Amino acid sequence: MPIVHIVLVKVKDSVLTNGFEEFKQKCSTLSSVPIAIQKAKLIRWGPPEYPGRNQGFNWGLYTLFDSKADYEAYRDDEEHRNFSKTVILPNTDDVLAYDFEI
Repeated sequence: MPIVHIVLVKVKDSVLTNGFEEFKQKCSTLSSVPIAIQKAKLIRWGPPEYPGRNQGFNWGLYTLFDSKADYEAYRDDEEHRNFSKTVILPNTDDVLAYDFEI
């Protein structure tokens, strides 16, 4: 069964006011990580469509995988983990990951 992986982040105010375009560009490099190329069927980043409902989360990732095994390979990949540690965590105040089977 396919797996959807969603990550919502609260981008730091300092990044929003100075460096958000650079942050978004860095986020877009996730699709060039080898494990993402191999396993992800779809990777999309974007802001909330309805900002009043986002509880402060102002940037999000939607990723689709063909199977739980593909998602787990992606999740556990060292380069993917490094992306999270170097791009996401230093630029955000909070992160919420949510995964479900469709």
